[in-house]
Amino acid sequence: MDSLSRFETLTDRYVSIHERTRGLISDLRRLIRLLEHDINHEEERTGISDLTNSNYSAVARQSRGRRDNLVATIRKLEKDAASPIIIRSLSPPH
Repeated sequence: MDSLSRFETLTDRYVSIHERTRGLISDLRRLIRLLEHDINHEEERTGISDLTNSNYSAVARQSRGRRDNLVATIRKLEKDAASPIIIRSLSPPH
């Protein structure tokens, strides 16, 4: 395999990873919307939306934590996707 075809393979692989990352981010955003809906529903059901209230729903609190983790994951994925790729070498080590 010559250097050009290795480069093409790496480029194709990068494009594939980038597309899968965009799909994952899209799926995570959908999950966030679902969690926000669940949080709102639980807060309406209990009548408590104040996080400092000792009677705040454990389900809503857990859903908030999950949502916050997903938001952080999306930020990390977007940051990583925006980073340039550094190709150190296309040839095998000596």
